[in-house]
Amino acid sequence: MLEADRALSPTADYSTHQVLRALSDWTVWGYAIIFWAAATGGATQAIFGPTLIAAMGYTSTRAQVLSAVPSACGFASQLLSMVLPRLYRRFSVWIMLFSAAACAFYAVIATVEDSHVRFAFLCLSNFALSPNMPLVSLWMSNNVLGVTKKGVASACTVMLGGIAGLIGSHIYRDQDAPQYRFGHIFVCACNAVIFVVALALNLYFRYENRRRDREDESLDAATLTPEQIDDLCDSRPDHRYTW
Repeated sequence: MLEADRALSPTADYSTHQVLRALSDWTVWGYAIIFWAAATGGATQAIFGPTLIAAMGYTSTRAQVLSAVPSACGFASQLLSMVLPRLYRRFSVWIMLFSAAACAFYAVIATVEDSHVRFAFLCLSNFALSPNMPLVSLWMSNNVLGVTKKGVASACTVMLGGIAGLIGSHIYRDQDAPQYRFGHIFVCACNAVIFVVALALNLYFRYENRRRDREDESLDAATLTPEQIDDLCDSRPDHRYTW
């Protein structure tokens, strides 16, 4: 089915029907919310990393240097995100694991006083934050069918990701220094949202796959044009969701 999508992409016409299906599909917004929440955490690390480290008692110069360490941890976990789905093709499980870990790590940063412990958990939190953006993007690409619908779903995801940068730049406030508990709790809450939405998608996709298996409907490709099949999007009876 993915091969058929790719083959049809260069010649497919714009489909208003698929646009409306994408905008009314709650799973599309589920992917977008996960991407937004993950991007919010990533934006705060990128913008405020040196500030958060300096608030732990390090000089500004040393904080700038040390800010490369959490970024390196995030880079390593993003590379890992390319391998994990090959080992176990359950995107929701990986997303829930990473979001739960990030939530726990941020809770520790918000509560402990020791600067070394806070720095260590800042690195761990960036490691846990970073894989969810590529993972949810790949998950969406696997599950959303229909050339136009896939494009609209991608646009919704990128749109909310852009909003994340705007929100993320305002959650670590001067009045919260040096602990910045409000910002840490906000990012912790974002990861809790990721966990809940990923769990909801997991349960829905498993239910829908079982329903289609029970009904055992077939797609009569001989009576449909490629465009008509494409307009069925991921509602086509032979499609099974990756959860």
